[in-house]
Amino acid sequence: MADSKNPKVGELLTRAGVLRIQDLQEAISIAQDTGQMIGKVLIMSGFITKEDLAAAVEAQSMVRDGVLEAELAILGLSTCSREHLLLEQALDQLGWHPQNKPTAKLGELLIASGNISIEHLTKALDEMRESVRPLGSLLVEWEVISRELLQDALDVQCEIRDGKISKPDGVSKLARRAHEKALSISGQMRLNAQQ
Repeated sequence: MADSKNPKVGELLTRAGVLRIQDLQEAISIAQDTGQMIGKVLIMSGFITKEDLAAAVEAQSMVRDGVLEAELAILGLSTCSREHLLLEQALDQLGWHPQNKPTAKLGELLIASGNISIEHLTKALDEMRESVRPLGSLLVEWEVISRELLQDALDVQCEIRDGKISKPDGVSKLARRAHEKALSISGQMRLNAQQ
């Protein structure tokens, strides 16, 4: 694997034997030609199921957060697909149990920092599972967060995963951004009221 701490979903799926390399290459080509997301192309082409993709995205997140080794993620994905299990169930069968290590999931960071509500996250996660679209792009499209805040949150997520800042420091950084946004909106409303 090119980078065992930052694996690509396609690499995880191919190494797990869930997806053939030639099918991944075909999907990449189609995605580039059509502008579709690779995951969506893989599902629409019948190369993988929605469940395979969801498990691979979850495994990728766990590897990036440092709570799961890449090789165990690959074994878990293989078990998921073969036995039609959730990733958590497959990992449990393999004898893996989660550590109490903090994760840096985008939704968690945005909620903890006060930038989105649990209702927004729940709705976006449901839509994400159905549409195979990234969480951040859905929240931006629905104008729950700005593109700039999404980029800030993704940067914080990477800094946490790289060990450059702690999760509480990252949440504080994003909370300041939410506070600045609230002040900006409040100032804009006062300005509009004066006009």
